[in-house]
Order: sequence, then structure tokens, then C-alpha cells
Amino acid sequence: MIHRGRQRHKTHGGIPHGSTLNLGSSLQIYYRHKEGITSESITTTQEDDSTSTTTNVSGWADQSANANNAAQTTDENEPLLAADGSLDFFHDANDDNADYMDFTKFRIEANNDFLSFIVANLRDVAGSAYLSDSGSECLEYASQNTHKFRTGGGTTAIQINSIASVQTPNSEKHLFMVQRTNGSTGTIKVYKNGFEIDASATNAALFDLEHLGTRNENDLFFDGKIYDIGMIEGTVSAESRNRIVDHLLSKHGVART
Repeated sequence: MIHRGRQRHKTHGGIPHGSTLNLGSSLQIYYRHKEGITSESITTTQEDDSTSTTTNVSGWADQSANANNAAQTTDENEPLLAADGSLDFFHDANDDNADYMDFTKFRIEANNDFLSFIVANLRDVAGSAYLSDSGSECLEYASQNTHKFRTGGGTTAIQINSIASVQTPNSEKHLFMVQRTNGSTGTIKVYKNGFEIDASATNAALFDLEHLGTRNENDLFFDGKIYDIGMIEGTVSAESRNRIVDHLLSKHGVART
């Protein structure tokens, strides 16, 4: 018989004064490193009476003005709180106990510009979705050479294999951004650690988001650590984007590419 005991801990803090991510209503969601985390210390006793304790995360408070908090209440699907303050999402070979979180669904309409950002360190970069809806729409690490942006209008594969330094290999902490610009043109730009990668891709279709660390709660489960993740709707100038890049790279000790 397995016995579990738990103790809840909660930390919370808003975006600090002077933060470059204080973007007002254009910031749709922002799950921020070491902020707004609700965790559970869970001790598991095995049949041989040995015990193990993990710190599971049941809530990650949204730091935007929308208070669209991410949550997971099933122990087996809760990400772990790592020693460095990141959320560690794990899945096994058959995805039975894969980690993910849910938040209230919102939509980025067709022809609307956006900028997504994630600071992550992946164990397995192949097929790791980090934001998605309940269907096929998502943002996904497909491989270290390919990022995918899936919308109601189809899948855009973003090739990033032209320069080795801008690929996204396993076990490398990095900042990755996907930006859509030019309205109905739907031009897609991607950035790793601030360096612009020529994506030569377009996708102006609408998409919904309601899950963190999976595509539709059924597949493409994220395998690795997430430190910061957010979505900005609307036009983001190069100056504003660079301020965000500088802030996140400095904060997480990552060098510009």
C-alpha cells in the first residue's frame, strides 16, 4: 500500500517595479520564475517501507493583469519544483503520468500579431509542446532543428538548422521567441537568445491556448524545465522585444547568441 502525506507551501509576488515585462493589457499570460508557485511536499511510502519525497507544483499564478492561473490537481500529473526554482515537466515512455497544467482558454485571432517567449532547458527536445489548445493548435519544439507553430489554418514548420549556435539541443538553457508580424501577412520570426533566425514562414490563422506543457493533454508532452513563459498579443516593437530579451537573459544567466 502506498501512503501519501502532503504539506502545502505558497509564494507569490507581482512583477517588480521597473520590470521590462510590465506590458499592461497586451500581456495575455506570464508564468514567472519563482513567482506565484503553489507547491506540495508529497511523501510516498512503498511496500518495502522506503519513502521518497518530491515537491510537486499544483499552481503557477499568472503575473499578467488577467490572473489566468495555471493549475494541476492530480498528483501524478503535477510538475516538480526544481532546486533552481524552475518547473520540471516529466513524462515516461508511454505518457501515463506526464506532467502538464491547465489555464482558462484564450484566443489569438487571425491576422493578430503576437510574441511568445519561453526560457527552458529540455531533456528531450523532440516533440515537446509548451503551449496548446484542446485540439492540435500549439507551439512546439519538434527537434533541435525545427520549431512548429500549429494553428486552425495548419502547421508551420520553422527550420532553424542553418546555424548550429541557434539550434535548440537537449540540456541547454535558452530563451526562445516566436513572433508574428504584419497582420494578414502572418510573417513568422523566431529568436534564440536574441538572435533572429530567418524563418521564411507565414501563418496568419487564429489559435487558442489553454494548456501548459502538452498538446491537448494527450501527446507531445514537454520534457524538461520551464523557467519563464508568456504570450503577448499585439505589435511588439524591436525595441520592446530587445528589452525583454535583455531582461530574461540577464535574469537567467544566458548569453546572447
